[in-house]
Amino acid sequence: MMDIKSRIAALFLEKLNLEVPATEIDLLEARIIDSLAFVELLLHVEQEFGFQISIDEFEMDHFRSIAKLAAFISRRCETV
Repeated sequence: MMDIKSRIAALFLEKLNLEVPATEIDLLEARIIDSLAFVELLLHVEQEFGFQISIDEFEMDHFRSIAKLAAFISRRCETV
């Protein structure tokens, strides 16, 4: 799981130019990510981890923090 968290943190830093201070911080509540950056994040997550996130499996809660996103990706990769 730590590898996934590291990869996500790297996406934020390298692709979005955003530094997230902790993996548990709520990205939306802390206003680290806005709607434009969110769409860009979706694109980079799909490219980095090799799957598409369908509207059926999309839940905003999965994207609230790096930790929650890592858990979602981990579960998703197990089913791919």
